[in-house]
Amino acid sequence: MPNRGGRNSSGPWGRLKPVEQDPLESIGLPSKGDTRLLDLKTQENYYTKIVERYMTFCSDAGQRDELLRRFSSLEISSSKPATTPTSSRPVLPTVDHEKLQNPANTKALSDVMAALRKLREGIVATKRADDFAAQAYLFCIRLSILVKHPESYHPAILHLLRSIHPQQPLTSVELQEVVGYLVLDTACRRGELAEAFALRRRYELKDSKVNAALTALTHDNYIVFQKVKRSVDGHRAKIMEWAEGDVRMHTLKCFGRTYLSVELDFLEKTTGSKWLDLKQSDGVGWDLEGSKVVIRKVRARKYHSIDSISRRLLLAMAPARKRPRAAQSDDKSTSVLLADYRTAWLLARHRSDEPSVEIICQNETFKVHTSVLKQHSEYFETCLSKPFTESDGVVRFDDIEPRYLAFYLGVAYSYSSIMPHTPPAPSMNPEAKALRTPLRDYIEVYKLCDRFLSTQMGEFMLKCIKTSIGDGHRALFRSFLDEEQQKALMRDFADGYEALEHGHALQKELSEHIIEYFVEGISYEAWDAYMEEVMHRPKFVAQISKGFARKLSEAMSARSKMKRKELGGP
Repeated sequence: MPNRGGRNSSGPWGRLKPVEQDPLESIGLPSKGDTRLLDLKTQENYYTKIVERYMTFCSDAGQRDELLRRFSSLEISSSKPATTPTSSRPVLPTVDHEKLQNPANTKALSDVMAALRKLREGIVATKRADDFAAQAYLFCIRLSILVKHPESYHPAILHLLRSIHPQQPLTSVELQEVVGYLVLDTACRRGELAEAFALRRRYELKDSKVNAALTALTHDNYIVFQKVKRSVDGHRAKIMEWAEGDVRMHTLKCFGRTYLSVELDFLEKTTGSKWLDLKQSDGVGWDLEGSKVVIRKVRARKYHSIDSISRRLLLAMAPARKRPRAAQSDDKSTSVLLADYRTAWLLARHRSDEPSVEIICQNETFKVHTSVLKQHSEYFETCLSKPFTESDGVVRFDDIEPRYLAFYLGVAYSYSSIMPHTPPAPSMNPEAKALRTPLRDYIEVYKLCDRFLSTQMGEFMLKCIKTSIGDGHRALFRSFLDEEQQKALMRDFADGYEALEHGHALQKELSEHIIEYFVEGISYEAWDAYMEEVMHRPKFVAQISKGFARKLSEAMSARSKMKRKELGGP
């Protein structure tokens, strides 16, 4: 009998449609109670489906640029729209952001990442350590690095090295690859340079590009960092992007401290960023005038407050050029530390609304703020007050070399405008230093601090002198085969000794330190061969002779061989 309405009865399952389940989403996390991935065969089948889905994702992307866009736009969390990470700036063509943020374009990759987490949990739960486990973890590490997801690749690297590799050794190429990722991630993302060097030594990593990247990070060298980043593969370049922002910011700070203005092309090329990106992302507050970026504006000055000596100090702030050393030691060597206080720049500062003093020194004129002089010198605090003639605003010195007065004023300005400085730490490898502050410069500034009753600055310079003596001693001791360095250090010690006033108690103590550390550090063969370098410093030569005589007397009394020895700092 036909049914009401003339419709025939359907079969028992005619109204039900087959359920279409995603093979990657159908399996849950083992940590949530799904036990299917605890079966080894199921793990292998599941991994095959993951690889197939990943290949489909790459094929759908088509061109390389589109594939990179999709990697960059991936958002692991499904509750937030995909956004482009701010820490990396891939140089890609323009992109439609609405299309990029469409979840349909990155769903396949998100599913792959989620499935890899499930597979890793299954491998860990079964304590599997065979070729399949190593291959699965390598695939997970490489893909997670490309999408910049450290929550996936960092624990995977650690498990691969600590659990799988001891039982199923990786090939030498695979081991070097994974260790390179770990070292770069430790240095670039986590910022632990000491740990990165320790890992490199522990796993005996021999990779010149990783070494170059670590060196660039250690020295904050953005130029070398970018050069290395362009030369490595995509996975390592992605890891290095974590440190790009910090290194670029350090570079911008160096520009701010060094230049008054730079060309826009040079700035963009050096930092690897466009001007708008620097303004918006890095907070650069400089002004753009045509093709030039103005970093600092110099106010017009009524007085020429920086003399020829100060201009040479300003040039000393630029990178040094290699040049042959003169035989005599009276040349004006670059004062590295003192020039680093921006002496000439600070001296050139002038604001008409503040009281100032003219210091005339051997026909050179310095215009200095009165507040700076009074703050750091009891001498100037007294003489710039009435009834002394210096209170009129003009102070004359005929017995001070302008070069050293410029250094003194530069240190005083840096104490006023920045903060009190900590003395330089002893160098671990002083023999390898390309530039050194001459010992005499430290001593001459210290003598001015003593003369002008600048107690705080004098204590600082005294520590600098002792550090310089110790560094020079170790350089002498270790570079006895380097003829040029031995000669330069001999001249440096001799000039410093001759500059001291031996009637002054502290300076006499310093002179004794200089002789002691020189005698213990100099090679006897070097002294015999190069003594002519310091023959024009007779007081120094005489004291060195007495020092050698004392060593010989002690050796004869002890009936032992006369030997040099490396000393600690004074």
